[in-house]
Amino acid sequence: MESTDGAGVTADHINEWLGAWQLNQLYAQDRNRGEARRIWARVAFAALDGAEQAGYPARNADADRFNLRALLIADLAPDDDPLWSPDRLASDVLEALPLGLEQARVWVIDWRMRPRHEILALRTCKNLLGPMELITDRLATGPVRTQIDRWLNLRPHLP
Repeated sequence: MESTDGAGVTADHINEWLGAWQLNQLYAQDRNRGEARRIWARVAFAALDGAEQAGYPARNADADRFNLRALLIADLAPDDDPLWSPDRLASDVLEALPLGLEQARVWVIDWRMRPRHEILALRTCKNLLGPMELITDRLATGPVRTQIDRWLNLRPHLP
């Protein structure tokens, strides 16, 4: 039975896009595919963009994108494309974080007592920062690296 409010249609569209994301992500992760992995990743990112436009949460899409980018940076090394730059990825992660570092430090002290939306914000920070652990050693020395290091020191304390 089809939903009259459109909710079922949206969920179907998200799932179709996520199916395309997952298939192309598998190809992008396949180490036997060499440099072609970057092409598969771009197709995967396009599918993820479609899922996000259909209603997939941006925080989930960002985490998925950042994880795949970090994996390919670690496996294939950076190239001239900013998409595969460790420093650009770090900047993108910092920009996507829903909280500032100082706010996160305050909230993490008693995170179990926080309202659900604040716990979700802390958890989102933890998820978005995960890929940085894979490529931190590739970051250039500077303010972005300093910020990432500070966040990664806090990450084990995030819910």
